[in-house]
Amino acid sequence: MKQKEKIDKIFKAYDIRGLYKKEFDENLAKKIAQAAAFFLNAKKLIVAMDNRESSEPLKQAVLEGLMKQNINVIDIGITTTPMFYWAINKEETDGGIMITASHNPPQYNGLKISKQKAAPVGENSGLFEIKKMVLEQNFVENDAKGEIFKKDLSDKYIEFLSKDTENINLKIAADFACGASSKIVKKLSQKLHISLTPLCSMEDKLKHEGNPLKDENVKDLKEKLQNNDFDLGAAFDTDADRVFFFEPNGKRIDSGIIASMLAENYLKKDTKARFVGSVNISKSFFDTVKENKGEYYKSRVGHVFLKEAMRKYKATFGAELSGHFYFKDFYFADSGIFTLVQVLRILAETKKSISELTEKYEKYYRSGELNFKVKNKEKALEEIKNFYKEAELSEQDGITLKFPNFWLNVRASNTEPLLRVNIEANSKELLDENIKHINIILL
Repeated sequence: MKQKEKIDKIFKAYDIRGLYKKEFDENLAKKIAQAAAFFLNAKKLIVAMDNRESSEPLKQAVLEGLMKQNINVIDIGITTTPMFYWAINKEETDGGIMITASHNPPQYNGLKISKQKAAPVGENSGLFEIKKMVLEQNFVENDAKGEIFKKDLSDKYIEFLSKDTENINLKIAADFACGASSKIVKKLSQKLHISLTPLCSMEDKLKHEGNPLKDENVKDLKEKLQNNDFDLGAAFDTDADRVFFFEPNGKRIDSGIIASMLAENYLKKDTKARFVGSVNISKSFFDTVKENKGEYYKSRVGHVFLKEAMRKYKATFGAELSGHFYFKDFYFADSGIFTLVQVLRILAETKKSISELTEKYEKYYRSGELNFKVKNKEKALEEIKNFYKEAELSEQDGITLKFPNFWLNVRASNTEPLLRVNIEANSKELLDENIKHINIILL
């Protein structure tokens, strides 16, 4: 594969990601780091990595590139993407580079680039400018060399996560997708007196992919929950910017339902709080905010767009269907572990079960995310619009079609050659009927 083909393939809407060695290697990592430093006009950056085997050599390449740009680097080692965001703010750097491929399988790796205050660098905020620099090699190396400072910030991070939180005294099971979140949650559970049963910890052999949205990746967690007496289950993706929650019987809780519970909790404390939700999240979330006299805004799907909206509206909280939860108190960024702490605090304070707390938000029937491979995405979207021509139409992200008793969103994936469909209805019959219609159109 030629260099330009590799670069075109690995630069995504939100980050840089590809097959290690075949599409993304140390040479590219070094050049991208140099271009990123030039774009950020940086003097000091955070560098961190996940625990893939390829992350260490890629990190060394990133450091080599940054040294040649005369950048001082704080290397915080193996950690989660949210801790990387926190460290940028804590150390007041000009941004940072995280070596990770998020939830992708182990043979992938990549980079997430952040500005000051952990503002994301995405397709509309500099990522494609960095891509252009890499393609044209139009950045100048300095004769002077930067310095590397290694720092262990984990204890300070635990203090931050546990701030204003009393002893939790709850029993949970958590699947960490063999990522670095396990070492953080284990320390946190000791501090907050959480009884933790860990699955797929950082030191374990990888048993499944790091994407907890897929049911096959949470089978072990569901079995563990069903056979023991737990208060809650949680499943993180590999870099822990996402989390999904499960009832003690193993039933997955929709992210929109968790978001509704958190939103109402915030509105009890601040009736002027603002919220952001992705266009495909459950209507329950927006209903809850409206019923409690809060303000809400809708955003395109993707962490870059949610963070931009969070900052724009100074929102207290935001959420996506995909398990990303965003907090003003976490620098408008997403964090699976920060979310876990908020959910556990509500459980401990109310002394109610998770099902008691969430049942009132379970008002609609949801399809979950349905994925379709189509040859012509634009043509497929037009066919759906024509079929539902009586609907109220929004084209904020793909198409959202609204009727009084159901709605659906259809959008092209930013990372895969797929159309993603979400349908929500007032009855199961209406849901099934529209799933059937979509299948006829797209299959």
